[in-house]
Amino acid sequence: MYYVWETRRRSAAEVLAPHFAPTMKEHKLSFIAGRRFVRPLPELEIRFEAHGAFVLTDDLVIRQRRCLVHSDRLVEVLRRAGVDGIDYYPCRLVNDVDGAAYQTYQAANLLDVIHCIDAEQSELEMDDEEPNEIWYIHRLKLIEDRLGDSLMFRLGERRNTVIVHESVKQAIESQGLSGPVFLPADGYREYPGYSADNPRNVIGTHDLDPDGPADGGGDEDAPG
Repeated sequence: MYYVWETRRRSAAEVLAPHFAPTMKEHKLSFIAGRRFVRPLPELEIRFEAHGAFVLTDDLVIRQRRCLVHSDRLVEVLRRAGVDGIDYYPCRLVNDVDGAAYQTYQAANLLDVIHCIDAEQSELEMDDEEPNEIWYIHRLKLIEDRLGDSLMFRLGERRNTVIVHESVKQAIESQGLSGPVFLPADGYREYPGYSADNPRNVIGTHDLDPDGPADGGGDEDAPG
């Protein structure tokens, strides 16, 4: 069974970084394209603002992003789970409130990309002018015959979406790592409020969402 990897805040103490490092602007490199970088990168930096007691999740919560910055603990858990298709780059986190820097994180360039959406069984909203461009996923269905023994990959038709095998989900959850929330891939749907005021960083949901379906009329106020 496969799951969509979401990155969410689940308490008010958890940091929500406003931006990923400006790699596209400064280096013309994308961390969601699924391509290996041929030239080295300097240490990346992500800035956030947190007062008082706060928590940096193992999968750093970045507004409208998924699975891009991992703690050293998460890197090791993924390695032990057999995930070997990620290139990592040092990433420094800086709290603008006091200037404290945290250097136990790495930016993840996930290289595996698979085109596997079952277009007939999925419910997709397509771009009128670009028929291969997905505007919105209302219901997802994968062609699992295409996945082979893949453990973790980006969805070829929607590369900001990360899919993992159940064994990876179990490895992460067994270690109590914070940040990831896993939703069954079949039946997954994108959350229409993700770009609005969205303090939990909900990007997608499912009827079996462990936090409850985000589009089911529940309270979308700040966590905690």
